[in-house]
Amino acid sequence: MIKRITVQFGAIFLFLSFLFSQSSTITAEGFGMTEDAAIEQAKRAAVEIGIGTVMSSETVVKNSVLFSDNIYAKANGFVKTFTVTDKFQGPDGLWTITIDAVVTEILDEVLKDEMAVQTLLNAMNRPKLIFMIREENLIDNVPSDFAEVKLVSMFYDKGFDVVDRQLVQALKGEADFTQALAGDVTAASKIASMLGADIIVIGTAKISSGGKVYNMTSGQADVNGKIVRADTGEILAIVPQARGKKPHISATTAGINAVNEAAGKLGADIIGQLIRKWSTQQANAINVFLVVENVDFMSYMTLGTYLKSQMVPGIQSAFEKGFNDGVAEYQILFEGKSQDLAMALMQNPPEAVALQVTGLSGNRISAQISQ
Repeated sequence: MIKRITVQFGAIFLFLSFLFSQSSTITAEGFGMTEDAAIEQAKRAAVEIGIGTVMSSETVVKNSVLFSDNIYAKANGFVKTFTVTDKFQGPDGLWTITIDAVVTEILDEVLKDEMAVQTLLNAMNRPKLIFMIREENLIDNVPSDFAEVKLVSMFYDKGFDVVDRQLVQALKGEADFTQALAGDVTAASKIASMLGADIIVIGTAKISSGGKVYNMTSGQADVNGKIVRADTGEILAIVPQARGKKPHISATTAGINAVNEAAGKLGADIIGQLIRKWSTQQANAINVFLVVENVDFMSYMTLGTYLKSQMVPGIQSAFEKGFNDGVAEYQILFEGKSQDLAMALMQNPPEAVALQVTGLSGNRISAQISQ
């Protein structure tokens, strides 16, 4: 009987990384009162073995969460092909069947699993998103925001935490808003900070007419976008161009349908990129930025040495990014989540400096040195 498996966040995304890798042949065994039932259980066992090949026993024990049985229910999707290599029926009528199964990558199936996506978002500290898409409508020559509305809807439907668009639109007319729409990441980061957002989706959309085709207007749209961390400016995903083309008797409707198609392609692409990137981070380690105030040069160097000494569990590497006007910044490669590092710093404080954590936002930890 296949059991529901309890795994750590990181183990789940090792599994996701496994799904994103090349096809893998796995030998598995199944049992059932019929041949078909035994084969189905063998397929599920192949998926479970696939998970096990990328998890250590230590991973299973720490910080466990319940992984969705939905993944196992989709075994037919994950098993590309299989061959029965052995079978026999016991005296009690129970069939035992062994298969060689090719377990393959299916990103769409993972994205359809709501619990898998939610588990990933929880592991990434549930980042909040804002959207700033500058749209040009050359068909109606009026301001429009169809692409942004489509993207917000897609991310919301996938379970992402999206800042209310009305809060963003309320900032129209301000210099930072105008500059952000023009692609200024610094200005967009200021707006994100004001609204408590961690991630910004910036892009442009252009709606135009491709002319008449049998008394119908060919609506065309080009949309591009990138996802940027508000605190560090890191680009998490980028799509240079997504194109839509839709005919309709109404030129306005043709344009709307085209931009919705283009935005849909863009959204699917960048969501997929995020899932891949974040699952890989959870499978390995993440970059955490530690910003410390009230620092002099001696404590700056002392704290840097302490972070590099591996006295804090989970730190793989660390280096000093800069020191200016009493503020020091460090970049730390850490195995775990940023709040785990914050807790570890408090539980294993350096002896030479009195470090106190004062804030946590995404992968950025704020702290100060008490005199």
